Amino acid sequence: MAFYNGIEIVRQFSLGTCKVRVAQVEPLGQPGKLDEALRLLSLERRDKTLRYRFERGKWLSAGAGLLLDSMLSEHGLRERDMQLVIGNHGKPMLATHPELHFNLSHSGTLVACAMGDRPVGVDVQTIVEARRSLINYIMSSEEIAALDATTTDLERRHLFTQLWTLKESYAKATGNGLSHEFPSFSIDSTGTIKPLKPLTPPAAFKTVTLGGSIVTVAVLNR
Repeated sequence: MAFYNGIEIVRQFSLGTCKVRVAQVEPLGQPGKLDEALRLLSLERRDKTLRYRFERGKWLSAGAGLLLDSMLSEHGLRERDMQLVIGNHGKPMLATHPELHFNLSHSGTLVACAMGDRPVGVDVQTIVEARRSLINYIMSSEEIAALDATTTDLERRHLFTQLWTLKESYAKATGNGLSHEFPSFSIDSTGTIKPLKPLTPPAAFKTVTLGGSIVTVAVLNR
């Protein structure tokens, strides 16, 4: 789609008033690009980025900061000027702009940012193998039945990753993280998402396939 200070914006979509943006961070591996990016970001983000041992971790950290900056700039704000506060379960929030809710995620070489006027959670995941041990640990009996009904390995991995990102995005939207009891979902052939039990708090969801990855956003209805 476009470049923003060294990252490539590859997808953008909305759910109600929430906007989601996904970027590829590999361009930060070009000579000098990471240093240029870090000069645009807050000291906190720079310090966090430089603590990573491997280059890809640095790209993802800096890319997350740049992606957040790209979305804040649409509100006349910059990431380097923001002070973050951390919730009880580790969810970051903007200290001086509580009206703007955001969330970040990364997987592979992709980063995702969701921003809106309600609590949001976003999860991007490379489509992964559906391991039985993990299926039994995090999936409901209805979800396991749906996975077992798939006819190909690709279909199974795709559905598993969809369900995983739905659970993660909701847990991040509530701010409870992994301490939250994961909800259960069904996804029909049209891609319609339905919680198998009432959610507290209720939320709306959207899931998008992007190459070999899946991006899901959850927005709380409050």
